[in-house]
Amino acid sequence: MTRWNHRNTLLVALTTLTVALAGCRGDDPPGDSATEGGSTTDASSTGSNSGTSTSGAPETSSSSTTDPGTTDASAGFLTTQGSSSGGGAQPNGAQCESDADCESMNCYEIPMFGGVCSECKSDSDCIESGDGISCSLDAGSMQAKCTDGGLGTTCESQESCADGLICDEVIPGTFGLVPTACGECGDSDDCDGEMLCSPKVDFVMLSGYKSCVEPGSVPNNELCPNNDEGNDVCMSGKCGAVSIMGFIMLGVCGECVSDDDCMGGTCTPGSFDGGVMGSVCT
Repeated sequence: MTRWNHRNTLLVALTTLTVALAGCRGDDPPGDSATEGGSTTDASSTGSNSGTSTSGAPETSSSSTTDPGTTDASAGFLTTQGSSSGGGAQPNGAQCESDADCESMNCYEIPMFGGVCSECKSDSDCIESGDGISCSLDAGSMQAKCTDGGLGTTCESQESCADGLICDEVIPGTFGLVPTACGECGDSDDCDGEMLCSPKVDFVMLSGYKSCVEPGSVPNNELCPNNDEGNDVCMSGKCGAVSIMGFIMLGVCGECVSDDDCMGGTCTPGSFDGGVMGSVCT
């Protein structure tokens, strides 16, 4: 049985998704075609993040800003690839097409990539076995494991998160490839004082969650929310919307959102290439 490649970047997953969606989508209507590269607009015009959960990992161009003293973010996003070769029951971490392919009898389905033999398939499996409250993807062991619902673990519902944490989409509109995760907030109403709710993503560890941050505290090249508060969380006051193939929208702090911000220069849009880069004035 071929094991899946370890820690492929989220870019591979998102590109696979957009290609698949493009095939189902058909021709774009006139004047509304998808773009080949990233484009940047003011993220505050793209609407607000959803406060409801749908599926959890991962703000930096290549590294996490999570607090290692407060979270184990290893149970985060898992984007892998490979092919099932059939045969007898396989150990956890191997590819699968059905429960019968696995020694554990748990074939965990990952959107767009198929199944992987795991400790669990759903949060209820962990609750029933007494091994935890959340069945979360683990990038280190390449399988889904039962966890205690800590910060950054994936979740199916609010009951899958430890006390004080909130189950919510980290980045809206990724069609399940970026799962929901247990975080500090779903929106800014969940934060104390003037703090704002903003996504944190580690594209190397494939993990992430939503965090409460101080206004004006997020540096360039890190994620900001795609809502009216996006500009407010950035040190620069500029949260640009980076479009990935026209389907996935990431808010990224940068130097500008238009040429008007560049004092006679040109605003070069932000981009995503295995990590995020904010817009720059040139």
